[in-house]
Amino acid sequence: MSVWERRKILIWGKTRPELSKSHRETVCTGGVFGDTGRFVRLYPIPLRYLDDERYFKKYQWIEAEVRKARQDARPESYNIRCDGITVGETIPTDKGDWGRRAEWVVRPGHVFPSVTALQEAREQNGTSIGMVKPAEVLRVFTEAYPEDERRDFWAKYKAIQQVQEIPFEEENPVQPISPPDYRFKVRFRSGDREHEFTVFDWEVDALYFRLKRQGDSPDQACRKVVAKLRDDVCGPDQDMHFFLGNIASHPQVFTIVGLWYPKKRKAETPSLFDGE
Repeated sequence: MSVWERRKILIWGKTRPELSKSHRETVCTGGVFGDTGRFVRLYPIPLRYLDDERYFKKYQWIEAEVRKARQDARPESYNIRCDGITVGETIPTDKGDWGRRAEWVVRPGHVFPSVTALQEAREQNGTSIGMVKPAEVLRVFTEAYPEDERRDFWAKYKAIQQVQEIPFEEENPVQPISPPDYRFKVRFRSGDREHEFTVFDWEVDALYFRLKRQGDSPDQACRKVVAKLRDDVCGPDQDMHFFLGNIASHPQVFTIVGLWYPKKRKAETPSLFDGE
């Protein structure tokens, strides 16, 4: 039987909020345990509804009571008590150098040579989170969000409103996250195979919605997000890795749940006299 333990965790990723009957909405959050250095998946976290003192950012340390998830057999999945979260220091980049973050994130057991190797690890020991460096990013593109899924979203949202005891007046009401207009996807080569994964990193959707709030049309915002992913995140100057996580109900299916994209370290320029 799993027990609650207070542990220190470095957060590296947050996926797009999903509707929840119990919490209104939840965010699946990726991190690294401070004591073991192992990846962890924290759920459920109603991040946008947390008090200010418990709200955390990427690459920020938190402490919280967690226990192995009872209804999720994936080894990295843990439940968390959000009312006891305390936030700590954030690990910044040093003039673009992600070295201090890499000490915790890019470690043995976290990085796999290919998607196939990660899938084989899942079959052997249940591994459900891993990092993969694409051999080549072939295409960044979008797919329109299906209209029937949008209708289902709002139907579920209305049903949640009816069953939850939501006060008539909230001091700082949080607006619901509307379903996206597009899904952002990446096609890439890993090993001797090509893969096409959806990006669920919340920062990607958040950028899209922010551009729309600033006045861009859906098409303009979409094109800017694609350009950001293609040129700045997956560009040739970046040491690009995908955080890949699988889906509990379909464990063979992996998606992109986070992005690791520090600039590549410049190789030392060889001396003209080398080899003499």
